[in-house]
Amino acid sequence: MGENEIRCRIAPSPSGFLHIGTAKTALYNWLFARSQGGAFILRLEDTDAERTDEQFVAAMCEGFKWLGIDWDEGPKFGDEPEKGGYGPYRQSQRRDLYRREAARLLEEGKAYKCFCTREEIEAMRQQAAAEKRPPRYSGKCRNLTPEEIAAKGDAPYSVRFRVPEGETIVDDIIQGPVRFNNKEYDDFIIVKPNGDAIFHLAVVVDDGLMKVSHIIRGDDHLTNAGRHVMLFSALGYPLPKFAHHPLVHDEQGRKYSKRLHGANVLDWREDGYLPETLINYIALLGWTSEEEGREFFTLEELKRLFSLKRLTKSPARFDRKKLDWLNGQHIRMLTAEQLCDRVLPIMRKNGLDVDSRPRDWLLKMAAACQEKIPTLNHIVGYTDFFFIRPEAYEEKGARKFFAQPDSPDWIQTAIKAMREAEGWNHDALKEKYERAAGAGGIKIGALVNATRLALTGKTVGPGLYELAELLGRDEAITRMERALAYIEQHEGELRQ
Repeated sequence: MGENEIRCRIAPSPSGFLHIGTAKTALYNWLFARSQGGAFILRLEDTDAERTDEQFVAAMCEGFKWLGIDWDEGPKFGDEPEKGGYGPYRQSQRRDLYRREAARLLEEGKAYKCFCTREEIEAMRQQAAAEKRPPRYSGKCRNLTPEEIAAKGDAPYSVRFRVPEGETIVDDIIQGPVRFNNKEYDDFIIVKPNGDAIFHLAVVVDDGLMKVSHIIRGDDHLTNAGRHVMLFSALGYPLPKFAHHPLVHDEQGRKYSKRLHGANVLDWREDGYLPETLINYIALLGWTSEEEGREFFTLEELKRLFSLKRLTKSPARFDRKKLDWLNGQHIRMLTAEQLCDRVLPIMRKNGLDVDSRPRDWLLKMAAACQEKIPTLNHIVGYTDFFFIRPEAYEEKGARKFFAQPDSPDWIQTAIKAMREAEGWNHDALKEKYERAAGAGGIKIGALVNATRLALTGKTVGPGLYELAELLGRDEAITRMERALAYIEQHEGELRQ
């Protein structure tokens, strides 16, 4: 590895789904690594056996894969083998490394054995609370002599880090220099009595031995960074550069709760959003482009333009309207082939018989909807009428376009235009409709909207001439005649 090689990592705890905040941290690390030609590492902090579940591991990795965040080094996952020369990449498989490094700290006097029982620690905490002091370890075992330690025999002990005097400075790329007086820390535990490493030791050992060059993470870890810098120094590892970015807030300005819909990145997949949209949107939750006001980015553009110096200190609020706008923009960027491939599974799932239609027809159908749909899921409402004749008509639309004294005339004029159209395509239909409207003194909007309602049962959908072309002349005329019969049968109800 080159001395200046960029190595970034995401180290989620697989105790749930891929949270949007974790996705943001992963994205910033990934974009930075990609923009610098460096390596991106996926590491799983799965030492907490009670909270780790393999289905969460799978869900988390599925989230990364859906977003398109690939890793250069990481654990075995599904059909992906473990890869990278600094493994294993699961903390549960690295316990011996943590014990070895903790033993080294003990040997060098930078850590010590603490024999205090849980009851003793709790008593110290209660006394501190009674005296209105922050709960701190009293240092009771800090200066035990070798004889006193030997006298403890096989008594269980934890290992505490011996916090040095002075101050610790975290030189943060986003926050600037952050100073911690070491008196603010008590001698914190780094190994539990059962021999398992605490998070602080494990994460520093992992980052140190994996030669991580930049630690980019949420600013909720900023207070931990003081402890971590001390441990890096005590263990003799080169100090990585830190960048603590703000957390994602919900639309009310609170931390994005795990209970909220959308906290799980895969919720957005279920809701019909594109991964390209999520990547673009999450990037904007704390990063700004040098081009003022620019918000639409492709993945390749982000990989080229991303830089840590453009990350902001202040937390960004989730903005659903902006997300929806971006999703529409990304849908418009797809080719008809790409859009078709993405919507067909959704249409199948909703019972639409897409497999009975030729590919060329399906491509035209996707293209007809491309400018209209805000999410992929909207494709169902914009296309179901191609497969199922409307049995009813939207109430509001029927009152507006079927209940007017001229409504039967509009439908009859449209039927005549359809029958006489020289070709059955967009341009021929458009020309015939405009000529018929002019000749009959009918507003083109009334003719178009009444026809759309008759053909689809709806007032909103793809462009009329495109959808009529896709339905075919015979089917379109049949539906118009059914609508005319409906108007004549329900004239009284429609006008109430």
